[in-house]
This record gives sequence, structure tokens and C-alpha cells, in this order.
Amino acid sequence: MAAEEEKSGAVTCRHMPTDVRNQWYAIALSEDMPKPVVGKVGMKAPNPIGTSILGDPIVLWRDSAGMARCLADKCPHRSAPLSQGKVNGQTGNLECIYHGWQFEGDAGKTTCIPALQESKDIPKNATVRVYPVFEEDGVVYVWPGSIDDAALADKPARDRMDDGTPLREAPGYTVQTLCIDLPIDHSLLIENLLDPAHIPFSHEGTIGKREKAEALDMKVVKTPKGIRGICKGKEEYFNAFEAPALIILHTPPVPGKMDMWQYTACTPTSPGQVRVVHRSYRNWAKWVDKIGPLKRMFDAFSEKILFQDYSLLIGQHQRLREGANPWNSSIQVDILPVIYRNFYKRTFGNHTKDGPWWRGWDGSLDVEDLDRIGAFSKDFDCNGCALPVRPHHPRNMLEFSGQPAFPLRPQPADSTWKTWAPVATAVMAAGITAVVMKRA
Repeated sequence: MAAEEEKSGAVTCRHMPTDVRNQWYAIALSEDMPKPVVGKVGMKAPNPIGTSILGDPIVLWRDSAGMARCLADKCPHRSAPLSQGKVNGQTGNLECIYHGWQFEGDAGKTTCIPALQESKDIPKNATVRVYPVFEEDGVVYVWPGSIDDAALADKPARDRMDDGTPLREAPGYTVQTLCIDLPIDHSLLIENLLDPAHIPFSHEGTIGKREKAEALDMKVVKTPKGIRGICKGKEEYFNAFEAPALIILHTPPVPGKMDMWQYTACTPTSPGQVRVVHRSYRNWAKWVDKIGPLKRMFDAFSEKILFQDYSLLIGQHQRLREGANPWNSSIQVDILPVIYRNFYKRTFGNHTKDGPWWRGWDGSLDVEDLDRIGAFSKDFDCNGCALPVRPHHPRNMLEFSGQPAFPLRPQPADSTWKTWAPVATAVMAAGITAVVMKRA
């Protein structure tokens, strides 16, 4: 097999941390975190964010002080999902939708039970597990392991250039962000992002050209918690992995002039599921951010690049579910993802009771069962007929009605006019204004 232990003297995965539960994971963008709105309660109040981390169901929101909070997504009363509740605008606490119980985010204590008699005390076991949270550079991180270990651990590293400059503070740079959930095992996405050889083919029509395909000789070096690969003759570019689940890419369109750094967290929400928290920093085309329609086009182009890999990764994931190996043969440029796969085998690939995955509220859930919970195993066309495994994603602009192997679903009309209409309207308005002013 390709993913065998690396030869003696070569770069390996053995310096990477293997306790992947006691690590920080990017889970949301700061700008997406719901916060209490003064006076808004009940149906008018904002919803919290419900997601998972290593299978643990969690819920996130901001309290009245603006602090990001994270609790286990289970009410201590009747086990209802707290993520279906509300962020109370009067208290800033999380309110369960079932009976209105409220919970603060610092210690997970119940602060209010509307149906409780005044003479009665709140039950001592009416508490919710708290997950440590850290926020930096517009990203919210969650620690799924021990609270005590989190207090002693280093905080997540900032997004930086090689010279140490924080990219959020770098003069002349702007940032583009994306947070999206995909029904793909996080390991497959990480290996995909560590693989420069797929770009001319998978990304043909966007950032790739078939005629640009060439032999690649990858040199690998160690980083503090991961690996970095640089192809011979392309020293300005690199692909890097930092444990437990971060990809760093340096992909300047024009080295020395147009620069780009990409930080992509591939957070394993559960087996077969990944949350992508992406930040892309560039020092060119910054003016795009100031023109709404153009920024939306720019963002859509970035998502199109992501979804060019979507179908093939879904298919690869299905083959692994059927018992196929993630690697059968490899060549020299595959060394980065091969090293990563060895790291995965020692960490996330551990499906025993000592592994990192959540095992249910009572500790008895098998990882195989967890993999099936919420699994995206079927899609359906507009007639309700099952289709080949390739789940529809509402953000996937590459789905076309009637195309073989694509979901046959009603598609909205061409929305190109929606993109250009605001621009055209603005130009026309400016022209009319100029004519009126001239005549006046």
C-alpha cells in the first residue's frame, strides 16, 4: 500500500500531536456568531448555531457581553437539542425551545426555569457541558477535550506570513472568508488540498489548464506541528498541513507582486462530515470588496473552485464506504498526502473506545453507527426517485438539471442578470445624473 510508514531518515508524521481531541478546532467565523438582540425573545430572537466537533453535538452563540460560548447540544431537562432554541435578548443566555429553560455559557448552569415554583431550587444536575472557546482573527475555535488541558495549552496560532506578520494586520491585504459544511470525510479534503497535481484536471476552466500539467518533484520539510511541501522549480508556492486539521497554501498569482495566502480549516464534525472554515488573504483586486455585485461574483468564483472537487470527493468517499483503500498506488508528488494519511491512521482512524470520536451520550455508540447518523447516503430527484450517491448541496453552482449523474431537480432561471443588474442600474443612474446636471 502507498500509505505505509515512511522510510528511515525521511520526513514522517511522528512529530505531530496524536491526542487530537485535546486540540483547538476552527468551528465558525466570528461574523456568523448569533448574538442577543435587546428586547427580542421567543420567536423573534435569533437562533444559535448547531453543529458537531468530532461527533460531539454542540451549540454556539454570543452572550450579552459579546463572548462566544459553546455548550453540549442537549438540554438537561428532556434532552431536547438546545440548537433549536433561541438567544434570549433580555439575558443573553441560551433558551431551550421546549420549556424555556435558560443556560449561561460560562459554567453551563441553568439560570431560569419558568415552570419552577418559587419555593423550589433549580436541580443540581441541571447543567450542560461547557466547551472552551477562543476567538482570534475572525475565527471561533472550540476545544473538544479536557477543560483543564485547554487552560494549559497554547492558543491557536494566528494566520501569519512566513516572516511572522499577522495576515489580518498586514498592510495592503484584504481577506475573503467562507464557512461551509460538506458531506465528505475531512481526511479526503485535506489530502485533496495537499495535492498540487490534480489542479490542471479537476480545476480545468477556473484555476487549472490541462496543457499546464507537468512532472512535479515534491520536497517535504517539517514544521512545528506538521509538514510543508515545495515543488522543485516552484519555490514561491507551497502546500502545508498543521495538525490536527489545518491546511496552509501560499499561491501567489504573480510572485513578488500579487500575493495570496490561504488558511483552510478542515474540521471533522463527525465521520464523513467536514466543516470548512476558510480564509484567503490577497494584496490585489482589493477594490472588489467595495462593489457588492463584484464581490459576490468573486465569492461565487471561489466557491466554484471548491465545488469542482465536490463530486469526485463524494465518489471517493463512497468507494471508501464500500471497503476501498484511500491509497492503492502513489508517485513522488503524492508524498504530502501519504504522510498525512499515516497521521490519520494513528489518530482519527482509531475507531476503538480509546479513539477521539464521540461515542454517544451514554458512551456506548460505535463509530460505525456515528458514521451513519445523519449520513448523506441518498439524493432524490424532483419525482422523489433515488439517485446515485451525490448529495445536492444548496451552494453548489455546478449542478445542472438533466446532466448525467447530476441530480435531476428543478433549477432556477439563469441568474446572470441578477448579478449585473445592480451594476447596470448604477451606471445608468450615473449617466442620467450627469445629463441632468449638465442641462441644469
